[in-house]
Amino acid sequence: MIVHKRIVQMLILFNLVLLLFMFRLAYVQLIATHHLSKYDVDLVEESIKQRTKKFVLHSGRGYFKDRHGQSLHMDYYPSLILFPFLREHFWPVAKVAEILKVDSQKLIDAVLDKNEPILFEINGKRRVISTEEMKKINELKIPGVYAQYVQERVENLAPHLIGVVGENADEIKRRYGTQVENGTISLHTEIGVSGMERAFDPFLVSQGSSELAYFVDNLNRPLFGFDVRYMAPADPYHPTEVITTIDKEIQTFVMDALHEVGITKGGAVIIDANSNDLLSLVSMPTFDVHFPFDEGAKNHMVTAYTPGSIFKIVVAAAAIDLNLVNKLDVFDCNKNLYGDNEEPRRLGTLTFLDSFAQSCNYTFSQLANQLIRKDPQILELYAKKLGLVNKVGWRGDIYRLQEITHFPEEELGTIIIDEKDIGDLYAISQTAIGQKNVQVTPLAVANMLATIARGGEKRQVRSASKIVYENGTTAVEFPKQNLEDSEQISKYTAMRLQELLSAVVKSEKGTAHSILHNSAYSVAGKTGTAQKGLNKQQLSHWFAGYFPTNKPQFVMVIVDLNHENGNIKTLKAYKKIVEFLHEHLEVKEKVN
Repeated sequence: MIVHKRIVQMLILFNLVLLLFMFRLAYVQLIATHHLSKYDVDLVEESIKQRTKKFVLHSGRGYFKDRHGQSLHMDYYPSLILFPFLREHFWPVAKVAEILKVDSQKLIDAVLDKNEPILFEINGKRRVISTEEMKKINELKIPGVYAQYVQERVENLAPHLIGVVGENADEIKRRYGTQVENGTISLHTEIGVSGMERAFDPFLVSQGSSELAYFVDNLNRPLFGFDVRYMAPADPYHPTEVITTIDKEIQTFVMDALHEVGITKGGAVIIDANSNDLLSLVSMPTFDVHFPFDEGAKNHMVTAYTPGSIFKIVVAAAAIDLNLVNKLDVFDCNKNLYGDNEEPRRLGTLTFLDSFAQSCNYTFSQLANQLIRKDPQILELYAKKLGLVNKVGWRGDIYRLQEITHFPEEELGTIIIDEKDIGDLYAISQTAIGQKNVQVTPLAVANMLATIARGGEKRQVRSASKIVYENGTTAVEFPKQNLEDSEQISKYTAMRLQELLSAVVKSEKGTAHSILHNSAYSVAGKTGTAQKGLNKQQLSHWFAGYFPTNKPQFVMVIVDLNHENGNIKTLKAYKKIVEFLHEHLEVKEKVN
């Protein structure tokens, strides 16, 4: 009796478990097919993926070109695609080999042991085919042999500017919840993580990829014969194309020049002195876009650092405007920064012009303390007038999207003078030479030099001119814009600053004379050496300038964040790039 009772209980328990499994199965297959578990898994989509072998021709995501229409990180050209099932049946390989002028065995070997569609390569490199070859191959109508334009990621020449993409289901739902619901955007779609990829993501995000696909059974054998289908969204507008202001040739040369002189941490930024458009931005070290959070991913050109004597430009502007100096004033530059001891670098008695050219700390310490007594906010005011403190990258509203910016990682500059520092000779003196709490970005410094070169007019820095649709029509234009605040230096002050900056290179004792005085273009600029780290033993070196001095065309800032005394890598790189730009412009003028 007891045994019988236990058997009944076990049967009831078994049936309950069976019912539970049946209910779960029904729930999965009939109710939660598109939204299973907390991860919102779409079973139908995943099932199709499992049974589908496909080759992506184009991801559908927008891409970036330089100002002349050259690709910066992506190529798209005719290629030969071979499907793995070719090895299982006879196909006219000799005809394809004849068109491509290659050995037939290379085509046969290409698909051996392959389980996915492949691009035909020779010696490890994709075999680019001509449009004529593409036409002839497709006329053969061989199942599994297709000649198509195929996207290929190449070395990203401006990874810190363009940025990277990645998959993030939660972020996709946050940004594009409606599109995910209606199926136009997948949870597996790549989105912008940094740089312009992130800033322009609403215009770049893929609306669906273009691909060749076929279905397979559980043994990986093709279903429905050998039929391969072309699938692409019926969308004449995507993928979009961002036309940047970058010049690919200049960008490539700047990268090489920084490598050659040995700058391992720092970088360079070049802008057009007239339009204020970005021509090149290189941050070192570079990084692999597949590992977007490595140390090298930080964009040093939009990160705020201590500028050292570069900040003397701000002190000089304020002193000129407030008539604190004239050309006959002299300063005892044998004194140290604080005036209480001798300076190891004894410069003698110098005029204001020579003090700037030779970077005399005592002169600017004295001037800054006089200025602060007149107005505690004077240095911050003039830094703003020069376009040095606020964010200087292009920003604005596009349609319903607010605060679109070309440099999403750009940091604000800081020139903090605490109340307790007012009247403190040492604190103000440190501020005068770009130490203490002064931090600015290289991009903002470049913008300051451009402002001076243009006679005081402040503008935003553009890195892109427009975004265009696939059909060639314009989606978005980014107009040239002035910086929002109206405060700016006078034309007279700008002219005086131009004289000071020229003297840094022209004067025989100027801090940049020895290397830059015989450059291909005449250069005006300012050197800066900053102490950093807890013990102030580490150094960084800057050179910010523009050229040619009589009719400025280029503004360039180079920063070495691991500077070593006696090896001025910034000036060496500067001279190389100036010479290249001189030749580059001469070639363009001859062509035109």
